[in-house]
Amino acid sequence: MSYHELWTVVSNWRKEFSSGEFARTFYSPDPNKVLHDMTKKGMFERIGIGRYRVRDMKEYVFSRNDVRKAYSLLHSTPLPYALTSVDAVYVWTHGGYNADRFFGFYPIHMKVKKEDLAKWKRFFAKNGYKAIVNGKRPGETLFGTFFVLYPEHGVAAKEVESLMVDSLDKTVEFCKKNIYTFEPALEMLDERYHLHLEAKYRG
Repeated sequence: MSYHELWTVVSNWRKEFSSGEFARTFYSPDPNKVLHDMTKKGMFERIGIGRYRVRDMKEYVFSRNDVRKAYSLLHSTPLPYALTSVDAVYVWTHGGYNADRFFGFYPIHMKVKKEDLAKWKRFFAKNGYKAIVNGKRPGETLFGTFFVLYPEHGVAAKEVESLMVDSLDKTVEFCKKNIYTFEPALEMLDERYHLHLEAKYRG
């Protein structure tokens, strides 16, 4: 039985329960590990010592889509990175422009050093997030908030609002290459940073 199947069963059993009640009801070689894993996945919530509450589907979906929490997670690692692509635009416009993402599907794009790739994957897995390598087909259908890693030999970044991000020049270049989607972002960047792009990109 998968964790999702067990979650459905437990939802119809009790909304709150103790670890002892769970172990006596559901035979398992390691019930504490099951409780730990399902809590980490957001299916259960620990509400006290040895006590748990079942999260409903709405709570679970919202927990998987907590974008602010995902960005904040990057503050807790010493590994070098640079938010890139649409995320560089999002940060440089101070949240003013976002594209190709919506509630339920929110990839976060970031450059990382190639030699740190395994460390990043472990870091995200430990914190309950999926991470895939750009250009590689994922092994499962992805939804919620997840990370797309761009392996690089070196990572150059600027700090903007406590996040490390591609330079403004690279971000403008990205917008120009994807002008049909990011022309409004160019206008925002032009206005905020006085880039003198108005005559070329407006109208």
